[in-house]
Amino acid sequence: MDMVVGSAGPQQETVSKEAEVLFDVFMMYIDGIQREEHEWRKIFFKAGFSDYNITPVTGIRSIIEVYP
Repeated sequence: MDMVVGSAGPQQETVSKEAEVLFDVFMMYIDGIQREEHEWRKIFFKAGFSDYNITPVTGIRSIIEVYP
């Protein structure tokens, strides 16, 4: 599980945007980064996975599945 920027469904869009902004501030504090789906895709395929699925769940987290 991790955050995927912009992956929230329409019902969570307002809450998710606010949470993303707060998470951005936290990530700047710890010198971390957030990734959008196209960045995750590049990582997965470069690592040799054949496919992936990102499922938004409650809050700002998503379930990320990768397939061999």
